[in-house]
Amino acid sequence: MASNSTVLKKDSRRDSLKPVSNNDRIFGFWSYFTFWISSTIVIQLFIVGQGFVPPIGQLNILQATVASVVSTLIVALMYIINSDAGLRYGIPFIVHARSAFGFHGARIASLIRVLPAVIWYGIGSWIGADAAGYIVNLIWGVEMTGILFVGFVVLQIGLTYYGIETAKWFNSSLSVVVLGFLIYLISRYVSVGGADILNHVGSGGTWGMPFFAAITAAVGILLTGAVNIADLTRYLKPTKLNNWGGHMLGIVPMYLLLLFSGMFATIVTEISNPIAAMVYVIPNDFVAIVFLLFIIVAQVTTNLTLNIIPPAVVLMETFNVRWGLAAIIVGLLGVVTFPWLLIDNAAFNALIGIYSAFLGPLFGVMLADYFLVRKTKLNIDELYDPNIKYKWLGFVALIIGGIFGIMFLSISWMVGLPISALAYWVGNKIFPQVQHDTLEKAQ
Repeated sequence: MASNSTVLKKDSRRDSLKPVSNNDRIFGFWSYFTFWISSTIVIQLFIVGQGFVPPIGQLNILQATVASVVSTLIVALMYIINSDAGLRYGIPFIVHARSAFGFHGARIASLIRVLPAVIWYGIGSWIGADAAGYIVNLIWGVEMTGILFVGFVVLQIGLTYYGIETAKWFNSSLSVVVLGFLIYLISRYVSVGGADILNHVGSGGTWGMPFFAAITAAVGILLTGAVNIADLTRYLKPTKLNNWGGHMLGIVPMYLLLLFSGMFATIVTEISNPIAAMVYVIPNDFVAIVFLLFIIVAQVTTNLTLNIIPPAVVLMETFNVRWGLAAIIVGLLGVVTFPWLLIDNAAFNALIGIYSAFLGPLFGVMLADYFLVRKTKLNIDELYDPNIKYKWLGFVALIIGGIFGIMFLSISWMVGLPISALAYWVGNKIFPQVQHDTLEKAQ
C-alpha cells in the first residue's frame, strides 16, 4: 500500500493534490482494468439504450448497434487521450484545468463537471434504492424506496469515507460478479424475445438526426468521467498497456453490453422503468433477488468512481476540507437533487443534452490547451501558483462552444467540443501571450 500523502485518505486535505510520483502509483494493469469493469456498470446507460429503439426511440437494431459501437469507441478514446496529464505528471483534474483557466478559474470551470456528477450520484442511488425496494416489496409486501434511498447514500458515504484505496478494492473485487450478471441478463432477453429482436434488425429506423442524437446521449453519459480522468490516472503506473489496455478492455465491453441490454429490454418488454424491465425476464423470485443485489452493487461501484471522487476532490481543493467530510457533503448534495423526478426518460435525455452542451466545450478547451498549445509540456510550478488566478481565453472559448451546444441541444457536445477547441487554439495563435495573461493577479 502506498504511504505517500498524495494517496487520498479520510484525513487528506489540499496538500494531497500535489503530483503523485511514479513510485506511489497504486494501480497496475489488472487492478485498473477490473476497476473499470465494475465502474462502467452504469444503469443510466441501460436507460439510454432503452431510448434507442421503438416505442421510445426511432432507430432499428442495425442503426442502434452502429450508434452503440461508435459511441463506445469515442468514449474509450476520450479517456485514453485525456489521461496523459494524470499519467505523465501525476496531477488531478482541477490542477490540470488551471493550465487553461487559472488557479481560481479552474474552480469555476470544474463546476461543469461537479454538477452532473452530483446529479448522477443521486440518480444512481435512486436506482439502487429502487432495486432494494423491489426486493423488500417482493418479500414483505412493503413499499419503502424512499427510506432505502437514504440508507443507500449512507452506505456509499461509508465506502468512500476512508479514501480511494477502499474504492479500488471494492470495485476490483466485484468486477467478475457484475460482468457475469450483465451477460446473464442479455442472454435472458434473447431467450425470451429473440424473434422480436430479429424483427427489429433492419425494419424502419433512420440515419438522420435521431441517430446522431443517440450517439450524443450515449457518449454524454461517460463524457463526465473523461473530463476528470486525471483524478484516477495520476495513481496509474504510466505505461501504454495500462492506459490503452485498461480503458479499452475495462470500458468498451461493459459499455456495449449495457446499451444492448437496454435496447433488448425495450423490444422485449416495452417497459420504461429500468428495474422493472430487468426483472421482467428473470425466471423466478430467488434469481430476481440475486440479480437486484447485482444492480445495487453496480450502482455503488459506478458512484464511487464517476460521481463521488470528482466533486469531493474539488471540495478538498477549494475549501481545504478533509476527504472524509467532502465525501459526506457530496452524499448530502446527491439527496437534494430529487433524482426520482429526473429518472423520467424525457427529463433524463434533456439533462444529458444540457450538461453536455458545456461539458463538451470544457473537454475541448483542455485538449486544445494540453496537446495543441502546450504540446504536452506543462509548467507544474505555475499550476500550483495561486498568483495566476484567472485566464480569460479559456472561459471565452468555453462560452462560445457552450452557446453553440445549447443551440444544437440534441447533438450538444458534438458541436460545442470542436468549436471551443478551435476557438481556444486560434485565440492562442492571435494572442500568444495569453498563456500567461490573467484577469487578475495577486499583488
